[in-house]
Amino acid sequence: MKRLLLASFFLFSAEFLAAQSQHCLADRYSQDTIFTEAQIDILTDVDYAQAISWNDTLHHLNMDIYQPDQAVDPLEKRPLIVMTHGGSFAVGNKSGMAYYAMEMAQRGFVTASINYRLGWNCDVINELPCNSCTNQSGKLNEAVYRAVQDNRAAIRYLVHNAEDLGIDTSFIFVQGESAGSITSLSSAFWSQAEAEAFCSSCLTELGLLDTSGNSLTDNYTIKGVMNSCGGIPNMGQGVLDGHDIPVIGFHAEWDCVVPYGSGPVINCIITCGAFFWVVGSNGIRGQLHQNGVCYQMNRVLASVEHCSGSPPSAIVGKSACFLKGILCENCTSSTSTQMWDIPDCSAGGTISIEENEYQNWVQLNGNRLIFEPKSSVNSVQVYDISMRLLVEIPVNGSSEVQFPTSLRGCMFVKIDTDNSSSEIKKWCNF
Repeated sequence: MKRLLLASFFLFSAEFLAAQSQHCLADRYSQDTIFTEAQIDILTDVDYAQAISWNDTLHHLNMDIYQPDQAVDPLEKRPLIVMTHGGSFAVGNKSGMAYYAMEMAQRGFVTASINYRLGWNCDVINELPCNSCTNQSGKLNEAVYRAVQDNRAAIRYLVHNAEDLGIDTSFIFVQGESAGSITSLSSAFWSQAEAEAFCSSCLTELGLLDTSGNSLTDNYTIKGVMNSCGGIPNMGQGVLDGHDIPVIGFHAEWDCVVPYGSGPVINCIITCGAFFWVVGSNGIRGQLHQNGVCYQMNRVLASVEHCSGSPPSAIVGKSACFLKGILCENCTSSTSTQMWDIPDCSAGGTISIEENEYQNWVQLNGNRLIFEPKSSVNSVQVYDISMRLLVEIPVNGSSEVQFPTSLRGCMFVKIDTDNSSSEIKKWCNF
């Protein structure tokens, strides 16, 4: 009888977790941190792929992984954010996203900042690409394709090692800045055919999007994108169709490196238009709105600043709450020109209380558990969503017990009686 009831307990738990995101928790994933920097473990230079770069050299690609210390974090599995730095597909490295990686890890996510293959035969530091590199526009397209290959290889690696890293593969997000945002958006939305339409020679020269760098074949689904001053190349009006991936955007309305609406990239000189076109953050917002997909757009007014008009701390706060809306299944669309208008999303979501159908001889009333007469309850245990025992509450013959108010989030309550019967209930406290 006890073995059957225990099996029913875990089956009931699995059904509950499938119906509701276990990450819709108070305080966590909000505008404020819940872990200190000292409580974040950083794995540096983790190799995830090997691939040939534009100049025929073999690159060992690596990433830095940030995660709350698993000895401190009560959750065994956490959502993942894969972050990609900017730099015109020619310069930069994973340290460029270190601030975001640490801040989001302190809010409860596992984060990974990746290196990817750079270079397209243009010295963007010492030259003006619009003047000197227009004959290399095809090479820039190849650089974008390689970056998307590497982004997807990194995600496959993280999904493959999810158990060791404490990653919940049901919730994978991507984030980028400038070229990193172009990469992240394309990685999330491109099909192989759309990638080939953007770069017709890339399949022959570079291979498929999802087979480069490593031989891993793990499947995954992107649940949301954080886009800072990026866009989607060759989008037309169909790349976003058929996808239900929410996007939060941050973009200056007069940006000429990656346009806010649509246009060629690196177009800050009036005679320049040689490079590929993108649909920028506002164009993405419009298409998501038309498709009925959740979005948030944060526009920096009357600014030409590329990726510097949105304060990093505001991007973190707004993005964390946007992702929490996805985790709580209550993502809401909005547009804003107020960068510091950061919502308070610490409360978590509203999850209904349901009961199993065994005996129904106990009732939940707020944080009180009331026993029916002659129920003979001898034990009450509260478990977290990972089925770890949080507290056992003494009964001592009383007709009710009270749960500690310090317990936050959604939990399972198991009530045992003298005759070896048990009942399972869900209890949420936000």
